[in-house]
Amino acid sequence: KVQVHLSSEGAEFNEISKFHFNIKRVDFLPSGEAADSRVQSDDCMRRIYSLGIVLYEIFSGGERPPEMGEQTGGGKSDAGDGTAELSQELSQETAEKLDLFPIDDVDIAAELNSISELNLFDDIIDDRYSLCNDIRGDDFFNAENDRKSKRQTQSCSYKVYDVSVEPLKAKCLPASLCDLVANMLDCANGNPSGEDSYHKMSEVRDDLQLMLDKPAIYLYDQDIGRLSITGLQFGGTVFGRNAELSTVKDAYRRSVSGGSELVIISGASGSGKSLLGYEFGKHVSAGGGIVLSGKFDQLQQGTPFSALASAFNVYCGTLLLLENSDPSSIAGMLASNLRSSLGRDVHHLTKLIPNLAIILGPATSPINRNEDCDNAQKRLQYLLCQFVDVISSTFSAPVTLFLDDLQWADAASIEAVNHLLTAASLAHDERFFFLGCCRKGEINEGHPVRKLLKNVERSSVGCTNIKLDLMDEHTINTMVSETLRLLPRLTRSLSSVIYHKTKGNPLFVSHLMLSLSKEGLLRPSLSRRRWEWEMEKIEDRELPDDVAMFLNNSIMELPDGVQSSLCILSCFGASANVSFIETLERALQKNIRDDLDVAVAKGLLDKIGVEYRFSHDRIQEATYNMMEDRVRRLFHFTYGLSLASLSVEEECDGILFVAVNQLNLGGPAIVQDPSQSFTVAGMNLRAGKKAMEMSDFKTASSYMNHGISFLREHHWGEHYDLSLELFELAAKCALSNGDHKRVSLLFEQVSEVSHSFEDKLEITYTYVRSLLTSSCLGEALTKGLYVLNELGIVLSGDLDALLVETKSMLAEHSDEQLLSLPVMTDRTKLMAMKFLSRTQTCLLHTNPKSQPKATLHMVQYSLRHGMSGLSSFGFGLYGSFLACLGDIPAGYRYVKIAIKLAEKLNAIGSIGEVLAVGSQVMGYVEPLQSVNEVIVRSLECGLAVGSISNAMLSCLMNTVCAFWSGKHLSLVKSNVDDTLRLMSSHSTLVWILQTLPLYRT
Repeated sequence: KVQVHLSSEGAEFNEISKFHFNIKRVDFLPSGEAADSRVQSDDCMRRIYSLGIVLYEIFSGGERPPEMGEQTGGGKSDAGDGTAELSQELSQETAEKLDLFPIDDVDIAAELNSISELNLFDDIIDDRYSLCNDIRGDDFFNAENDRKSKRQTQSCSYKVYDVSVEPLKAKCLPASLCDLVANMLDCANGNPSGEDSYHKMSEVRDDLQLMLDKPAIYLYDQDIGRLSITGLQFGGTVFGRNAELSTVKDAYRRSVSGGSELVIISGASGSGKSLLGYEFGKHVSAGGGIVLSGKFDQLQQGTPFSALASAFNVYCGTLLLLENSDPSSIAGMLASNLRSSLGRDVHHLTKLIPNLAIILGPATSPINRNEDCDNAQKRLQYLLCQFVDVISSTFSAPVTLFLDDLQWADAASIEAVNHLLTAASLAHDERFFFLGCCRKGEINEGHPVRKLLKNVERSSVGCTNIKLDLMDEHTINTMVSETLRLLPRLTRSLSSVIYHKTKGNPLFVSHLMLSLSKEGLLRPSLSRRRWEWEMEKIEDRELPDDVAMFLNNSIMELPDGVQSSLCILSCFGASANVSFIETLERALQKNIRDDLDVAVAKGLLDKIGVEYRFSHDRIQEATYNMMEDRVRRLFHFTYGLSLASLSVEEECDGILFVAVNQLNLGGPAIVQDPSQSFTVAGMNLRAGKKAMEMSDFKTASSYMNHGISFLREHHWGEHYDLSLELFELAAKCALSNGDHKRVSLLFEQVSEVSHSFEDKLEITYTYVRSLLTSSCLGEALTKGLYVLNELGIVLSGDLDALLVETKSMLAEHSDEQLLSLPVMTDRTKLMAMKFLSRTQTCLLHTNPKSQPKATLHMVQYSLRHGMSGLSSFGFGLYGSFLACLGDIPAGYRYVKIAIKLAEKLNAIGSIGEVLAVGSQVMGYVEPLQSVNEVIVRSLECGLAVGSISNAMLSCLMNTVCAFWSGKHLSLVKSNVDDTLRLMSSHSTLVWILQTLPLYRT
């Protein structure tokens, strides 16, 4: 153990009176005119050499180098030169002050740390240093003064010894430490004799400090034997992104403090965006946070909410694994809280998140495919927000959602993210953080992410944009150094060549190094116990300017079978799990896993758990683009047909989506057999229905439109039922996506070819809804009245007479009898109730005096033909109508019946409206405080089914009730603020204007 300082003053080895530090020259110079830089360089090399002798003795356990002869306490070396004497004095004083350690019992890293704690090299200025021995104590300083006097008379010519470090290697010291001492001993007579020898004392200091800071990388030996078999290996270390990582962490800390934050990382392909995101995920998990992560894929856009659903599903799968060890506190607790918070609505999430269905168990309610949800996507967004809230509250942890490759994101997923961020910003106790990565220049003005950013700007959500540049030469050297586990000083020349060939692209760097390793230009040396390389050949190697071309060349070097299997995998996106690979092998009757394992060994694929994944998206793209366009389409269609039959046999939705997506990537032009066209159209219909069940109407619309594109010329005559259903559901999806022009076109085509009036009822109803949504009320009313007339329901006549008739029919039934009436099942009659419901909405805005006629007909129709979900809405409107006529008790009675009926029939789509209408009547009978609870429930139901207008009405009524029920005005003010923010998030200007008077009051 020894304490050594490097000082700019040179107080121990240089005469202070003769030397000074010159900032401009950054050098130690004599103050006289006869400055001799050569003497100074020789002096620096001598000091490095001398310190090398000292370190040799330290790490040899006190032994002198054999070449210098054995020394005993205080004896002089035979050579009698200043260098030997200097080294001897240093060693002798070290022995006197500190015990030398036996090398066999030492922890090298710990001993280096002990040296560091004694302030080894603690006073460094710039890059020129002088060596001193500064062991504290008056006795030492007195002795040192004597030595200075002696050295002033010494000659400037020194004799050095050719010392070998083989004795240190024999003691099994780490190779890096042996090389460090050897490189120091190479500094003989001011002339470094080895290519790795030191030139400045600062290099010695830096190398020793790295060994202390990162012993696993720079101190301990590598398993060179293993590396000679496996080749070069890359870890998941993030290089040169500390500032960007700190920025993301700062944004996360703000979100944890309350509210929501959004961070978007953009950069060129291969710049390390994904790696930075995953590194941040480790930070969140280590701090007790919850991380949900998913990745969009260019070739998997046919899967509804692909990345978003995967993020939630993987998280639920993790909970299921944890449940095996502690079921009472993990998945079971989450299931209980979900049922409590979402009730029966939670079943809408299970189609999107299959693992959630396992967590909830078999008691999950089935999906009602006949319900008429105004906006299923709004409903799903609301339920996802509730799900995140339940996750966060159940485990008392903030939730982070990380989605990679946003340039390929679907609009539905980004809308859901927008809703999650907005909801978190409105909820004061919800902590939600979103991190997304996208390629630079691929988010244009029409991209969903651009819309998300604009929405965030108008809200209270914090937004941070981070742009990643390519790495500089210093960072590339750090990357090369830590990968090869060699000191940066030793890899600087290699890194410089790599940097100029790759322009600092991390992806290019890693694959170039892998390529050099495979070619033997970069290889592990068993004799030197470290990596070595052939610099001239590496410099002479020609490389393409583009990383994609370089990757393409690497793939072309693989065996044909491996190339073929990689091409198959690339057709399905950037990754695939082993179970899907097995399914694909059964479908294609081809073994591809062995070839994929070869690609893993070559570094083009990673095998992470049970998943094969291209090492980078650009590798997948390079493989995919190796095939000509028509060949790719033929492969897609062939793979799709093979998987389609398996999806039918195994009844697997996941395989269905993949199969249909492959068929659609092939396209109609690739079809040779006409019968295949109708098969593919039918497969698209099945996939579209599944997507609708998952509330992803954009993906469902794509399936329906693809299905229509595969239909042949005479499809209405040959496949009428298939064609009709495709057109009906395509129109419904277009309505949900706001494409009213598409709805009109589909309606016109069906109207021309339908076999009967009943056959076009469904698409006509969709068309009427489209007209209502686009504010074409007159046209919607005309079309609605026409359909009702055709169904035998005429809304003309005297209102009073119709009211008397309705009362007479109701008088025959008690409350219990009304609730026990049979359920309406006839499809045409159910459609009649839907048209009556939409017609009364049209009349409310165009002819309010006639609106009750539609309401009375809804009640009478229900009494004659059975109850439906819309019957509850009709009874609610009837109760409101009676209350308006002054009969409050009767109105209150039928409002209560309507609520009970909606609950009995599980009329999810109607109960929110029933509660909203009924609460206005209940306020005349019950205390406002209890009515307010009904209004809050109405608001929740409206959001749950995507009925935004009804939800905003309930918001307004909630604030009015809070005001008139006598709540403290500060609470009312807070309530109104929250209401206005919620209305603003849904862009409902009409409701905002109606709320402002209360706000001013």
